This record gives sequence, structure tokens and C-alpha cells, in this order.
Amino acid sequence: MLIGKARRMIGGLVAASFLAMATAPAHATYEAGIQAYKNGQYSQALDLWRRFAVAGDIRSKKILGDVYSGKMLEVSEGAATPLEEIPVDNVQALLWYTLAAYHDFSAYQLPTAAEVNAQILAEARLTDIRFRMSSSDVNKAEDLISRTFEAGSAYDIYRLGEMYQKGAGLEKSNTKALQMYSLAKERGVGEASAAYEFLEPLMNPKEIKLALENAEEWQPPLPPEHTGKTRQQEELERLKRELEEIRMADALEAVSDIDVELIQRSLNALGFRAGAVDNSLGPATRGAIRRFQYSTVARDFDMSEEEKQSVVTGVLTPRQTVDLFQDAAQAEHPMSQYVYGIMHVRGIGVEQDGEQAVRWLTAAADHDLSIAHYALGVVYRDGTTGLNEIAPDERKSAYHLARASALGYTPANDALRRLSFEYTRDIQ
Repeated sequence: MLIGKARRMIGGLVAASFLAMATAPAHATYEAGIQAYKNGQYSQALDLWRRFAVAGDIRSKKILGDVYSGKMLEVSEGAATPLEEIPVDNVQALLWYTLAAYHDFSAYQLPTAAEVNAQILAEARLTDIRFRMSSSDVNKAEDLISRTFEAGSAYDIYRLGEMYQKGAGLEKSNTKALQMYSLAKERGVGEASAAYEFLEPLMNPKEIKLALENAEEWQPPLPPEHTGKTRQQEELERLKRELEEIRMADALEAVSDIDVELIQRSLNALGFRAGAVDNSLGPATRGAIRRFQYSTVARDFDMSEEEKQSVVTGVLTPRQTVDLFQDAAQAEHPMSQYVYGIMHVRGIGVEQDGEQAVRWLTAAADHDLSIAHYALGVVYRDGTTGLNEIAPDERKSAYHLARASALGYTPANDALRRLSFEYTRDIQ
């Protein structure tokens, strides 16, 4: 709940200056959080530091960066432990370190040595935090930084322009810088007028035009109470998630009935060398499963090497089985496409979805897989339930059953005769 509050607050800050309110005594505010931490009141310490960071305390901004980056906090001699209740969140860490690193002291009283030191340490941490983050997460953090300054005072908007112009904490962009200078000078910031006059001659007409258009259309970010979800909406979403989890748990239970032979075919199709297709879970198949499992977890950059190794067991979980057939189907392996289509027909490991079922069965049938044609004939004969229902279609059913029969799938013969009989009887 504490983390949720933090994220809601950061997602859209109140219009009063987020960064410029530094009139409160910085030492008293920051030290109150330190004292709470020393007393083992970690949640209270985090809440206090967040409040003081919002009020403009640079040391609170820096220590929030420490908290979210998982850095050990040394607040007293012999005490250096992390806030274990707070998971590492590099997006939030980069946000707070950046706000501390580019904190502007010029609008306040002369900074203390401790405040200057906090700024230096925060700036030193920026490279390390960015290095461990994906490009998408860096973009999320930069978006939060931008919206944080935009929700502040006119001077904060000017500071944002400086950051864009210098590429300091944000990706360099003269267009965005000129946009912010334009907004700030209209709000009476003298420094913004000078910065605008300096930057404009360095830009081409197209960039200037875009910056001014963006400035004209700009609206300050709304505070969270106007953008967040109501409690009723959150509760409905929670209930929906629980129902989906229950439904998916039932669907995944049925995965255990899938033949090993089909798993072997999919593994071989993906190049994991399961050996002979003998419907036996022998050493070669287990080795292939391990190679598939590692290839899957290796894509998850949030997992440690130890965590990755712990799930490489040689025994597929239901979810991994679904992933295997999905990967092989996407690799255009006809039998896997057929299996993945049937999984969508019956809701095995996935939600029942008529459109997805027809999509994958059709892909398999395009390779002249007789059983896929037969399955499509049954789907169009009976229709489907669940998501995106497929209505019965006699003509399509007859086509696919006839195609399956022509390809030598004998069960299609009886199905086709019964279909013809029922169709004739309906006409009569």
C-alpha cells in the first residue's frame, strides 16, 4: 500500500511547486526520517523523506534514490541495512537521483556542505542506475522527471528547459528546451527570456515552429486525484484479476494431459534436439526441455542467474508448456500450430478464443495437415464458445472435412457423411 501511494504521488504531482518549496528547515525534516529509520520504523522513514523531498529537501531526494536502488543506508555507526520492505525500483531511483543531482540552489539560501555532498553523490549514482536499466525504463523515468518539473512553478519549467538544452538528466532536445523557455518567460521568469534569446538563433525554422506549437498546446499535468482510478474501479479490477487467475488455473491444469510426443515434436522444431519422437520422457527429451527453459528465462533480465538456474529442471511447468507450443507455432511448425489452435478451442492453458483457434488451425491447414483441416471442419460444424465465438458454417465445415478426407484422414469420412445427412434433413 505504501509503494502504491508513492507511485500515485509521483505519477502526477500537485500544481504547487514541487521543487521550489524549501523554506522549511532542511535539517529538521531530513533528520526526522533518519531518526525513524534508526528506530526501525522503515515505512515511516520512507514517508517522511518523500514528504520532505516534495518540499524541496535535496538530502531527502538523494536518500530516496538510495532506498529505491537497493543501496545500503549508513545512517549511524555500525548500522548499514537496506529497507527490505521496499523492492528495488530503478525507475523511481533514477527519478529521485536526477532530481537531487540537478537540484537548483540558486533560488534558496546558501547550501550547507551536507546538501552539496548529497548532490555530488546523487550525480555519481546516475551512470550506474542508467546502466542497469532497459531503454524503456529510462524513458519512463525521464517522463516522470519531465512531468515532475512541468507540474511545478514557472521557475521549475525554466529549469526543465535547461536540462533539455544541456542533455542533463534528460535526452538533449533544443525543441523541448525552447518550448519550456517559452512557457517560463510567459510566466515572468527573466532567466527564461535570456535563455530563449540565446537558443533560438541556434535552431532551424522547423524546430522553432514545432517548439512554439507545442508551447501553445501545452497543459500542466493534472494532479493524481483527477487522473487516478476510483476505489470502486480498483476493486472491480482486482476482482476481475482474481477471476481471471482462477479461470487460468483451471485451464493450466489440463495441460498435463498433452502427450510427450507433441512436446518432443515442438522441441525438435525449435532446434532443441529432443531426439526420437517416442512419447517417452527420456534423458534426451529432458535435456531439450532444459535448453528450452534456459532460453526462456534468459530473456528475463529481471531474474538473477541463480533464479534462472533454479527453474531449469527438465520438467515443464504448465505455463512453460504453453510457451513451448506458442513459440513453435510462431516458428510455423504445422503440428504445433494445430496443437496451439486446439488449446484455444478447448481452453487448455489459454482462454477459449474462437478467432485464435481458427487462426492457428488455418495456419496448420495451409501446410496440408489433414488433422488441422478436420479440426476446422468440426469447429465450423459446431461453433465455439468463450471469447470471439465462431458461428457454425455448413459450407466451411464441408470444405475442411472434405479436404481432410482427401488427405487421408479417415475420421473425416464419417464426419462428412453425417454433415451431409444433417444438412439434407434440415432442408427437407
